[in-house]
Amino acid sequence: MKAISRILNVAALSAAMSAAAAAQWPSFVRKDVPRTSDGKPDLAAPVPRMTDGKPDLSGLWENAPIASGGDLGRRGAPPRPLRAGEPPLATFFNVGAGLPGGLPFRPWAKELLDKRRADNDKDNPDAHCLPMGLLQFHEHPQPRKIVHTKDVVLIIYEANYGLRQIFLDGRALPNNDPTPWWYGYSVGRWDGDTLIVETTNLRDGGWLDIWGSPLTDQARITERFRRLNYGTLQIDVTVDDQKAYTRPFTVRFNQRLSPGDELIEFICNENEQSAHHLLGKDNGGAASRVTVSVDQKLLEGYVGRYQMAPGAFITITRQNGQLFGKLGELPPFEMFPASAREFYITNFDARFTFEADAQGRTAAIVMHTDSDVRAPRVR
Repeated sequence: MKAISRILNVAALSAAMSAAAAAQWPSFVRKDVPRTSDGKPDLAAPVPRMTDGKPDLSGLWENAPIASGGDLGRRGAPPRPLRAGEPPLATFFNVGAGLPGGLPFRPWAKELLDKRRADNDKDNPDAHCLPMGLLQFHEHPQPRKIVHTKDVVLIIYEANYGLRQIFLDGRALPNNDPTPWWYGYSVGRWDGDTLIVETTNLRDGGWLDIWGSPLTDQARITERFRRLNYGTLQIDVTVDDQKAYTRPFTVRFNQRLSPGDELIEFICNENEQSAHHLLGKDNGGAASRVTVSVDQKLLEGYVGRYQMAPGAFITITRQNGQLFGKLGELPPFEMFPASAREFYITNFDARFTFEADAQGRTAAIVMHTDSDVRAPRVR
C-alpha cells in the first residue's frame, strides 16, 4: 500500500486486514491454542510459559483499540477514564493526549512539533517508507509478530516490514558510542512476570506519534511487557528524553492476540509514488489554493455516510458552513471547495468529488489520488 493511502486509510486498513490475511494464507488451525466449549480461541485462558517458567510473549498482536472497535486517538482526551495509579492510554495521533497538560515539551521541542503539524506531518518517517519510532510502532494499526526465545525477543512489524531485537542474554547497553539505530539498542531483564526492556542509542530527529512529537538521540525508553492472559499484552512505556522534555512520562499500550493469523508481506517502497503528493504549508496549503463559495443548502446535501470498503466508511459533516471528512476513528479533516462539487484537502494532494443521481441527490463521493476510489452513500 502506498504511503499516501496509509496516512488517510488507517480505518479501511484495519477493517480489511483479516480479509487480506485470509486471502494470502491457507487456513490453518493451531493445535496449541486453548479453546472455549464452542471451539473459539479462549483469549482469557492462562498465560503460556517458557521452559524456565517466564511468560511466553510469542504471537501475532494487534493494537487492542482497533481490534475492539475503540478509539485510535481522538483529539483532546484519553479513550476512557483512568484507574488509580495507572498511566494513560497512548493514542495514535497524539501519544500524550491522556497526560494532564499534555506532553512536557521543552520550548524548542514544542516549536518543532508545531512546525511539523503546520507542514501537515508530511515528513513523518511512515509516510516515506522509513522505520517509525517505537511508540508509533506500538500503536500502529498493522500487526506485529513477537518471536520469543531464551536469549532474544524478535518483533517483526508488518508496517514497513521492520525487525527489532531485544537481547535477553545478560548483555549491557552499549557505552562505547556506537552508531545510532532507527530502533535503538534494546536489552531486557525479568522482574517476576514483567519483562523490562531498556533502549538507548536511538537516531536523532525521531517521531513519537503521527503529529510529530520529537524524540532525540539522548532518549532512554523503558518498556514493561506484561502478558495478562492468553490474549492480552499490556505494555507501559516510559520516555526519558531530557533533551526534548522537562521530565519523563509514561503511557500504556494494550494489544490483543490474533491467533491463527499471519503477517502479510509489506514492501513499502514497491511502486512508491506517493511522496510527491504530501503537501506542507509551502507547497500547497489552503492559503495557496483557490476556493469558491458554495451554497449552504448544497453543502448540507453532502452530509452523510459513504462506504469506501467493507467495514470502512467516510463520514461528511458540516460545521460553521465548512465541510469536514472523517475516516473511521481518525481525526476529521477540513475540505475546501474548488467548485460546487469538487473539494480538496491540505494534508496531501487529494481531491473529492460528490456525485449526484438523476434526481439531483448526492449518491456517492469519489476520492482522487493516484487512483480513484468511489464510495456510495449509505446514509
